Amino acid sequence: MTSPTYSDAVVGLDDSVNVLRRHWKLISLCTLAGLGLGLASLSQRSDSFTSDSLVEVRPLISQGDSPNLDAARQVNTETEQSIASSQRVVERALALLDAAEQLNSDDLDDPDVEELASTIAIDGEDARRVQDQIEVTFERDSLVLQIEAAAGRAVRAQELAQSVAHAYLDFRVDAATGATAEARERLLVRETELLGELSEIADRIEELEQELIDNRELIDPEVPNEFDAQVRPSELRKLDTAEVSKRKNLEGIGTRLANLDSITINAGEILDDAEIPSSSSGIPAPVGPVAGLLVGLGLGVAIAYSRDRTDATVREPQKELAAVGSEILGFSPSNNHIAVTEGSAPAVDEAYRRTQAGLLFKMDREDRQIVLVTGTTPADSGDTAAVAAANLAVAAARVGRNTLLILSDLRNPVIHDRFKVDNSRGLAEVINGKASLGDVSQQVPELTTMYVLPPGNDISAPTRLLQSSNMGRLLEKARGSYDLVVVQAATLTDYADAVVLGPLCDTAVLIVEPNRSKRSDVEQSMRQLKAVGLDVSGSIVADPLDSRPRR
Repeated sequence: MTSPTYSDAVVGLDDSVNVLRRHWKLISLCTLAGLGLGLASLSQRSDSFTSDSLVEVRPLISQGDSPNLDAARQVNTETEQSIASSQRVVERALALLDAAEQLNSDDLDDPDVEELASTIAIDGEDARRVQDQIEVTFERDSLVLQIEAAAGRAVRAQELAQSVAHAYLDFRVDAATGATAEARERLLVRETELLGELSEIADRIEELEQELIDNRELIDPEVPNEFDAQVRPSELRKLDTAEVSKRKNLEGIGTRLANLDSITINAGEILDDAEIPSSSSGIPAPVGPVAGLLVGLGLGVAIAYSRDRTDATVREPQKELAAVGSEILGFSPSNNHIAVTEGSAPAVDEAYRRTQAGLLFKMDREDRQIVLVTGTTPADSGDTAAVAAANLAVAAARVGRNTLLILSDLRNPVIHDRFKVDNSRGLAEVINGKASLGDVSQQVPELTTMYVLPPGNDISAPTRLLQSSNMGRLLEKARGSYDLVVVQAATLTDYADAVVLGPLCDTAVLIVEPNRSKRSDVEQSMRQLKAVGLDVSGSIVADPLDSRPRR
């Protein structure tokens, strides 16, 4: 039967609560940031009022259908929308409002207002700003144009919507009037040209006929048809034909001019005047802060769950260590304090009293004396594992066990000075044959049953030193001289020292730091020790706040 893995754990309500508890600072920070942004939005908030007018758009030309008249076209909704929202129409609307204000008139169709407006120049930048406040749409399946204007004041919104409607209709009328005038001008120019051409033809005909009269005596009256042949020569006949054609063209121009005179321009009409809005259309003031708070809270929770899912460290030791097959021997404070003097750190005393009792019970039952203690967190994160090994030895010595603490971390010796022992000679000298165990092991002044073997100074190639046969002989001698031997080794995540020492020890204890030790490192450490035949009794969880079981 395979043991469960951490990924098999069912995520329930408790797990969700734990995620929120672990990341409450992050969630609070995001929530406060969101609230702050929401409050800041109040200073940027401006009430917006909207008003609209409805304009019925009609074909510009209601009578006549001249191909020379560009204005004679049906309504194109897209084109009309573009015209109504164009800068030119907006400039005309602003000019109408300015003129009406100067003349103190409410009638934008007043001829005096329109005349004055035609003389007012509007700044293009002002018109573009107002243009952004105008929205023009056609009502569905109709030729009714809705002109909606937004402004910071209700009256201003109504004025803009109404003036744009007037300016748009004026624009359409001007366009149609201009096109009609242009068509009339073209026809009049052509009429003048035709009259001139007819005058020239008449003069030439008269000239040719006079020549015929002058030469009549040369014609023999006795000869039939000779006069007619002489009177209407080919050139004269061509002139007659040209005269008839141009007179027909002249009649056509007259007809078209009459059609232009009969044209009625009908650009459309305003169906609904814009009204002053009774309330703003902006977002209510409380929405900004409330929305900011909710967004910040949601973002904080999302980030918390994301970080929690991608976090590779041990977060819930009881569940995760059980999943990898490591029994928890105890929970210890990771406060870097070694309780050599009883009562100096009650929390540390109590934690290791419980831990050593469980560990020693297991070791005694299985006749084991030498325990290897190593960490699962890189050494640069501190000396938590070394402190845990020292406190475990202290707790055993305090209950009467004759205990030896061997500090075999030759690369990072950090504990010996805490026991006030001399490090001029130690483990390195014993392995190198320069001293004996009895010479360099030193009794802790406050604990008569505890001895410390410091790292020493004659250190070169630490791993090779620990692999020496003298290291095995040292541990065998310690086995015969002490009730308990605690071997503190460098963390397995950094060096292979613990693997080298593993075959020489009876069991091992891993020091796990929640939110610092990676699950993969804990599992890998167990596999490495078991691979060299060393049984792992369990783990000590070094974290006083987040990992201790709650009652």
